Amino acid sequence: MSIKRVFLSLYAAVFISSLGLGILSPILPSYVEHFAASSTVLGLVFGIYSASRTIFMVPVGRLSDRIGRKVFIVTGLALFTVVSPLYIAASSTTQLMLVRFLQGIAAAMLMPVAMSYIGDLAPRGREGMTMGAFTSAFFAGLGFGPLIGGFLRDVYTMKAAFLGMGCMSLAALVITLMTLPPSIPGPSGATPDRERGKVPAEPVVGHLGLRLAALFLFRFSRAVGIGFTWVLMPLYAVNSLGLSSLQVGVLLSVNTFLTTFLQGFMGHVSDRIGHMRSISMGSLAAAAGMSIISWTTSFEGLVAVSLALGLAGAFIVPAGSALAVEIGRKKGMGSVMGIYGASLSLGTMLGPVAGGVITDLWGIQTVFPVGGIIGVAGWAFLCLTYGWLNYRDSQRTA
Repeated sequence: MSIKRVFLSLYAAVFISSLGLGILSPILPSYVEHFAASSTVLGLVFGIYSASRTIFMVPVGRLSDRIGRKVFIVTGLALFTVVSPLYIAASSTTQLMLVRFLQGIAAAMLMPVAMSYIGDLAPRGREGMTMGAFTSAFFAGLGFGPLIGGFLRDVYTMKAAFLGMGCMSLAALVITLMTLPPSIPGPSGATPDRERGKVPAEPVVGHLGLRLAALFLFRFSRAVGIGFTWVLMPLYAVNSLGLSSLQVGVLLSVNTFLTTFLQGFMGHVSDRIGHMRSISMGSLAAAAGMSIISWTTSFEGLVAVSLALGLAGAFIVPAGSALAVEIGRKKGMGSVMGIYGASLSLGTMLGPVAGGVITDLWGIQTVFPVGGIIGVAGWAFLCLTYGWLNYRDSQRTA
């Protein structure tokens, strides 16, 4: 089976499953408000999904290096399919948390393992372009999903949106079962066994460990801001500006659409100008965009902010994934992608909770500047760590 067919199979599965998740974005905050008495409880319902992803991503990644990747992707999609209709049956915040926890386990088996598949295939020197092209599947699904979710909720019911998510997951499961091989062919003659997940991962120590820790903290800080934006911006848009669910869907979609369409190109740019430089430009743009949400008072203004955040993501996502691939080649792709994915999950878990607490204490307009500051701090730590390690490496080889 060709590498191209493996790529397209994984791309289709990730796109369709993320489309299902995107359907939830504009409707779940208001759905949870039927049960939740405070923004803190709302944050906990959202955060439990990321908590379970965080718990299971690292062991799943390590196991995928040892026993293969397909079994986890198939199991994750099957669990997505079964769990989706349970949102309709939930009648309390406790039951919603259980549904979200199970869905988080499913997510832990999908995206990081799929990224490991693609990381195994990425040619040297083209990591940014390859990972950017692939992660566009995830962002494309998240982009179209809110539009579909907002439409289904406004025209039909919330139940239709939840059932739509389940149907998407089932379609992705069928495609994966029919097209994805149990093992990958690998680039012609260029990828050693370790890069293809054929041998157990080594412990991540030394300079590589420090690089991975810095990358983890950077992505964590960015994920906190993402959690603020995706959970609390819809509430700000609805409660403060009086926007409709469809308009909220547009806000979330334009962000991810721009990131999606620019992923491959910006990955290529990152390969050319350097991954750290690409991350720096995107991080500063993201911090600026988040900080002005609180002073935006119109739908058009929020659309402009969402576009700016989408452009920032196009700079950051392929460059960060490329740095993870470079480490994964030496220390086990599944293990590193599991850790890298856990950083996102941990941030999106704590982000909504912290954002809910800040909202209850000081108001929702305080949340977004705080998110910008956290993002800048994570970027500064990454730059300082990589700069210091690069200097140490140059001194050793001088």
